[in-house]
Amino acid sequence: MKKKILISAYAISPTRGSEYGAAWNTVINLAKEHELWVLYGMSDDHMGDTQTLKSYIETNPLPSVTFIEVKAPLLAKIINLLNKIGLGWFFYFAYYLWQKEVLNTARVLLETVDIDIVHQLGPIGFREPGFLGELDKPLIWGPIGGMNIISPVLLKGKPFSTRIKFRIKNIINKIQLNYSPRIARAFQRADVLLSATTNGKHTIQDKFGRQSYLMPEQGIIGDIDLDEAKFNNVQHTVKLVWSGTHIERKNLQLCLNALALVKQRNWILHILGNGPLTDQLKQKAKELNLSGAVIWYGHLSRTKAIQIMRSSHLHFITSIAEDNPAVIFEAMSAGVPTLTLDHCGMGDVLCEKCAIKIKVESHHRMARNIAEHVEYLLANSEVLADMALETLKCATKHEWSKRLNLLNSCYDAAIEVYKDKAASKVIFSPLIIWEDA
Repeated sequence: MKKKILISAYAISPTRGSEYGAAWNTVINLAKEHELWVLYGMSDDHMGDTQTLKSYIETNPLPSVTFIEVKAPLLAKIINLLNKIGLGWFFYFAYYLWQKEVLNTARVLLETVDIDIVHQLGPIGFREPGFLGELDKPLIWGPIGGMNIISPVLLKGKPFSTRIKFRIKNIINKIQLNYSPRIARAFQRADVLLSATTNGKHTIQDKFGRQSYLMPEQGIIGDIDLDEAKFNNVQHTVKLVWSGTHIERKNLQLCLNALALVKQRNWILHILGNGPLTDQLKQKAKELNLSGAVIWYGHLSRTKAIQIMRSSHLHFITSIAEDNPAVIFEAMSAGVPTLTLDHCGMGDVLCEKCAIKIKVESHHRMARNIAEHVEYLLANSEVLADMALETLKCATKHEWSKRLNLLNSCYDAAIEVYKDKAASKVIFSPLIIWEDA
């Protein structure tokens, strides 16, 4: 049944991936069946940068969607200046104040629009749940992520600043999950919860005693098809691809170290993306004698990046921390199997039919394990063709039509839970009991 849905999606864009793309894809698919009011705060690099979305909807309006920009208060803008110069943790103070404005905007909207359900959509992190629970409406929160505790094993050998950063993040996660009254209230207030990963689902159950629906924040967008012609010369050259920002968390170093152990050289690695570590990583590839086997593309348009992905035979993801990166779904939709560390959202979404899952252990052992798998595939390239067909089958599980069905079920469930809560309040109200007497 068609519903009027209020959505809070801080970062949303039709041209970006990650959180932006996850929110955009959710909105455009929900808009096929429902009427939406979307409260947002940015579509570009920083809070208040909204030109991309504004320009897009001017020429590509969505009749069933009303986009409402929520402007940050002055104090939030001042605090966010620290975020702009690289002090990322200050973002949460600014974002807290922005969420206060979201509540004010939502209250004004509800004066004229009879909303059926409220969805706290994004960003997916649990750390800042917003204030929409104060509205007297059915509430769904999620997909919720960011609850991972990063294994110390994955931090060994990383720069001191990186180790300190992630250890502090682990400590803050534990403190907030165990001791934050506001976060605990948010988990209890939501009528339905969506968890982005299995680990998140278990954490929500263990810490807050709540069940949640498992739903990755990303899904398959566009066609699911395979470029079969790429297998014509696979015996001579196996095309590998790695895509992401060049930062410590994405851990491209592991991919390079592993490939340096591979004896055969009938492969080529396409590296998509750039970042603060690009020059350092290029130097590392040179020191490992990989320069002739690696192509560095830098930042590409999504269209060009997908073209390279489609022409590849095996995708690598070596991140030490993720929820559900969009690139694994892009690879799946192109029939490209993934070699991944077996943790985070990748460990949930990918199975042995469409992926090679590497046990999380020491850097050296993972590099050796990856190298052994790559050597096997280089010698048995027909396995890659078989895995490509299996990957296409797996991709159909994550099509947006299936995700939309799940969301609709969750909305109906949230409305029923809300009604049950309201009925319980009436039944046990002292005033009502007195009147019945």
